[in-house]
Amino acid sequence: MSASRSPLLALFIRLMSVARYRFIAELTLIFLGVWFGCALATHWFEHGHNPKVTTVGHSIYAMLVTMTTSGDSAVVPQTVGGQWVLGFALLVSKLLTALLCALAAAVLIERKVREEMGLTMHALSEHIVIIGWNLKGPQIIRTLRQEPSLEHTPIVVMADLEHKPTDELGTSFSRSPYPIRGESVERASLTTAATVVVLANYGEKQHADALSAVNVMVARRANPHARIIVELLDPGQRTFLEAAGADLVVGIGEVGGFLLAEATIGNEQARELLDFVADKGRQRQPAALKG
Repeated sequence: MSASRSPLLALFIRLMSVARYRFIAELTLIFLGVWFGCALATHWFEHGHNPKVTTVGHSIYAMLVTMTTSGDSAVVPQTVGGQWVLGFALLVSKLLTALLCALAAAVLIERKVREEMGLTMHALSEHIVIIGWNLKGPQIIRTLRQEPSLEHTPIVVMADLEHKPTDELGTSFSRSPYPIRGESVERASLTTAATVVVLANYGEKQHADALSAVNVMVARRANPHARIIVELLDPGQRTFLEAAGADLVVGIGEVGGFLLAEATIGNEQARELLDFVADKGRQRQPAALKG
């Protein structure tokens, strides 16, 4: 019995350490105390004077109805003591209702603020994690959403930003230092992600790829089975990103330069690829811009 009770006791202590849960428990105890106390007092004053007050159980039920309605009393007291008790119960019940409404509003606001600031815990699996954020972030998410197999796959953005960078449906935000570390890895459920995309930090002039390599190493250590794709800025740093554990290194400059060169010499496959990319871009444009 003690073994099964100790986890519940630990959970209770943990909840009580949070102010709002402790406040809810205190309000609940106050409500129960007022409810039963006033019910017993009403029975003591009204029994024998009021034909509607017959048993203690009926008094408890009548007091509950009185405290949970808008000023209506299940039993109209016939004695002065009963009237005072009923008035006290009505007053306290309205105060408790106001406090509970205020507490509920505070909890909802706090939850929304924490979500927007990326401080909530995400219990996900087989999802996509984007580490870092730059101009390619929105394009990556839009492209993923156009793929039928990934249309509803959860996406978590881990970035050192003040607020959620995108309102795309199914996308969550986990605020994280750069490079990633600490509890932000747990908040994004990085250990259970299926795919990790590491974006380069354009604000770093010299060490962008080094920071990306650190992010790749942290992601690989947290999730040995994830598919990790990383953005490369300096072609000379490719070896280090591969050694860090990246499955695929995408050199943006290399790809762009290669396509330009191949298109210049008349490579038909390069031209078809460029046309394909252009068509994809036009499909994502709003109708007002197309016309």
